[in-house]
Amino acid sequence: MTAPMHGPVIAPVLELDRLAVRAAIDGETRTLVHDCTIRVAPGEAVGLVGESGSGKTLSARAVAGLLPEGFSTGGAIRIEGEDLAALSPSRLRDLRARRIGMVFQSPRAHLNPLRTIGDFMTEALVSVAGAKPDAAAARAADLLAEVGIPDPARLLRQRPGELSGGLLQRVMIASTLAMDPRILLADEITTALDVTTQEEVMAVIADLRRHRDLAMLFITHDLALAGAVCDRVAVMQHGRVIETLRASTMRSDASEPYTKRLMAAALPEEERGAGANATTGPAAPVLAVEDLRKVFAVRSERGFGTDRFTAVDGVGFELRAGSALGIVGESGSGKSTTARIVCGLETADAGTVAVMGDDWSRPARGAAERRRRARVAQMVFQDPYQSLDRRRTVGQTLAEAIGVHRPGLRRAELRDRVEALLGAVRLDVALAERRPRALSGGQLQRVAIARALAAEPEILVLDEAVSALDVTTQVEILTLLDGIRRETGVALLMISHDLETVRRLCDRVVVMRAGVVVEQGAIAEVLDRPQAEYTRTLLDSIPREGWVPRRRLTARTTPLPTVATAATRTIRQGDLHE
Repeated sequence: MTAPMHGPVIAPVLELDRLAVRAAIDGETRTLVHDCTIRVAPGEAVGLVGESGSGKTLSARAVAGLLPEGFSTGGAIRIEGEDLAALSPSRLRDLRARRIGMVFQSPRAHLNPLRTIGDFMTEALVSVAGAKPDAAAARAADLLAEVGIPDPARLLRQRPGELSGGLLQRVMIASTLAMDPRILLADEITTALDVTTQEEVMAVIADLRRHRDLAMLFITHDLALAGAVCDRVAVMQHGRVIETLRASTMRSDASEPYTKRLMAAALPEEERGAGANATTGPAAPVLAVEDLRKVFAVRSERGFGTDRFTAVDGVGFELRAGSALGIVGESGSGKSTTARIVCGLETADAGTVAVMGDDWSRPARGAAERRRRARVAQMVFQDPYQSLDRRRTVGQTLAEAIGVHRPGLRRAELRDRVEALLGAVRLDVALAERRPRALSGGQLQRVAIARALAAEPEILVLDEAVSALDVTTQVEILTLLDGIRRETGVALLMISHDLETVRRLCDRVVVMRAGVVVEQGAIAEVLDRPQAEYTRTLLDSIPREGWVPRRRLTARTTPLPTVATAATRTIRQGDLHE
């Protein structure tokens, strides 16, 4: 970490002075952020933590000028002493383009699926910095390599749909750094990343902060990560910064009850691994995967041909009724591909998938068989905003799912079943009349779980189902899933990059790397006494007290040259211009 600078008083790179954010909702003005006061010095990293809806992202978007239509701000926002409200439109655009970089939580929502990564990476370098296309492409490849992407030349020719979420987030970080901003607004940038990629990305950002004197406002729900990579941590609740603490001593210095509650959020110890006994019985597994293999055609590095990429190779495991199995590994390790094959969303090239004795290795034949399989296995995805129909109310969404699997129900029976599902996921029945935009992230994920439970499945596949949630909501959802497993006997297959989340809920774990299973067994055996070097690397990458992110890929011997200096904003690399 970079310590705050001492000596002469230096203007903060970013200063929020009693920032307020207001919105016109249903004909009345509501204040969503009341009093956000934060200062970030050159080279300093300040964490901004709090539950979903506390105002963290709205505050960052106000700085970047990305608030939705109908929103307004009060108070003051200053960048290196310049009040944004006093600037002309052209000056404001230039300042935001060159001094502020922002990386968002969901990279897929901010990339054009029809354009290549190379187009996206070079656009600002060519249009704003005035670089020649060839020089811009070379710099883009350097930036991708700097954030840990192993084959940047090939990736520049690929499109977003061909990349995993972790790779896309690294692309976003690299593109943001292309213009050498003075401050990086990082909004949950590591939420979609596995622990080793998270460590690599945070170590890269630490290097860049040292080389460029880069400041950072780091929005996260991971208090352990904020404490490890930030100098200070500001805590928000209900639109207000309630206290700001030194990161190194925040656990001992915290005085607000809300801050202490965030730090204490965890699944009760007696709940962890509680399903272990479910795996020891003689019953046949509800899911048996053996020697699974899947190969994709990917864009070649040069030319217009394709190469073959093995996503899953020789994967095998079993899942028994009432148990919970976690599959962990880095982005691109084959976790989600394996889950999609199990649910019939992808077809394996080789190997077998047996579900309750039936062969699911081949695609379902006809709608009837697809519905029959859906009654057995259901999937809950990472982003409920994308998986729920925003035009339908919660009640309509659940009623549709019930109707697919139980078409003969009368209206009163259907209503009773909807209310029962809402009760099962601990949601108020009144929410049945609301649409997705009116719900929080945690409430939406509960709706997604309720929709999956409408089929009364034997297997529930959770693909990063809690990774985008704040820490207290994560605990609520994990506790809910554990209770559902106990009450219904449903088996859980949990895909996750978060080893601590898997430890809280699962009794067995499979560790994957590059499409191959490197280790599997009981949670305590694998996570407390790992045999594979890769598993030990994953565990070493988990943020904790005293942890410092470090580069695991070969680092450059010299810093990556910046595009421009803060003072002159002139090109420093001679090869960017002929």
